[in-house]
Amino acid sequence: MFDKNNLRHIDFLLLGLVTFLVFCGIIMIGSADGWYLDQEHFSLDPMMKRQILGFIIGLVAIFFILLLNYDKLKLFVIPLYIGVFLLLVAVLFIGVGSEADGDDVRRWIQLPAGFTLQPSEFAKIAIIMFMAWFLNLYQDRINNFMIIAVLGVLVVIPLFLIYKEPDLSTSIVVVSIVFFMALNGNVGWRYIIPAVIIGTLLVVLVYTDAMSDHPRLLGYYQVMRIKAWRHPEDYRLGEAFQTIQSTNAVGSGGLLGVGLFHSSGTVPVATTDFIFGIIGEELGFVGAIGFITLLLLVFIRIIIIAQRAGDFFGRLLCIGIAVSFIFQSAIHIGVCTGMLPNTGIPLPFVSYGSSSLIASMIGIGLVLKVESEARMV
Repeated sequence: MFDKNNLRHIDFLLLGLVTFLVFCGIIMIGSADGWYLDQEHFSLDPMMKRQILGFIIGLVAIFFILLLNYDKLKLFVIPLYIGVFLLLVAVLFIGVGSEADGDDVRRWIQLPAGFTLQPSEFAKIAIIMFMAWFLNLYQDRINNFMIIAVLGVLVVIPLFLIYKEPDLSTSIVVVSIVFFMALNGNVGWRYIIPAVIIGTLLVVLVYTDAMSDHPRLLGYYQVMRIKAWRHPEDYRLGEAFQTIQSTNAVGSGGLLGVGLFHSSGTVPVATTDFIFGIIGEELGFVGAIGFITLLLLVFIRIIIIAQRAGDFFGRLLCIGIAVSFIFQSAIHIGVCTGMLPNTGIPLPFVSYGSSSLIASMIGIGLVLKVESEARMV
């Protein structure tokens, strides 16, 4: 099952880009949490330490995946799917949320020593692996209605559980993953076009319902965030406060920023959901573009590896992971700049959060495995 020879074909370009991005993220997390570099009494911020631990665990996961023989990857698909399903069910009963989101929000499972686990982050990886496996297994019959129906049901189950937490932002990312994997998995247009039409109508329906006097489809805090995005001036001291502070911070950064470790400290949830606001404030337009460029380079590299993949399963894996990263990044940046409603989603590899970082690095491990296998052929 394991072979150390599998480590001979690592794509160090992708691994190096991700490592550098994580390192930059750790610095920004420390800065957002009030840490500064003191050479005489050097010590790391607690959040920085936890993020480094998450990075180390992620590296271990990457090398575990690389050591595996490629054909054994598929053996983990069903156990991972079932495990994530059980976690998504468990979080609805024993999960905890943040005070800002209200008592009805349950996204994390409390672990010992103050750590938490966010199942929805790992659900993205499980869904990507499952879809790649399923579409590869039935690629010759994928446009059979019953097969599409089975795929739809098995994808909707975890998606519905994520939505019920509720976690609308991750639900949107998962829908994007499913759509683009189906599009690249040779699913026929007779299924794609109706799905696009239904999806568009649902977005319009949800938005219209949220803006009505008696909304029924979304939770209270989700409705208020949409209204605050639409009319921020009416909610500037409430639901729109985070977004307004973030956009002001980005604007105050100007071209070169106010300087690293010199944030005003006015951006709430700065280490996670609004880390890009701190990047824009401290490093300015140049620094913000630098981070976006790094994220784009990771995305482009994954797409290049997808094109070189030696099999259909590997190509779909890479596409799913690339879509996950790019949509999550776009939503995070859109929220921090006021272009999208506040959804509460981390910036991949940069925001604080062990679950997000470890899950993202598992995704990179899968991509590196695909590239390693292609180089060995």
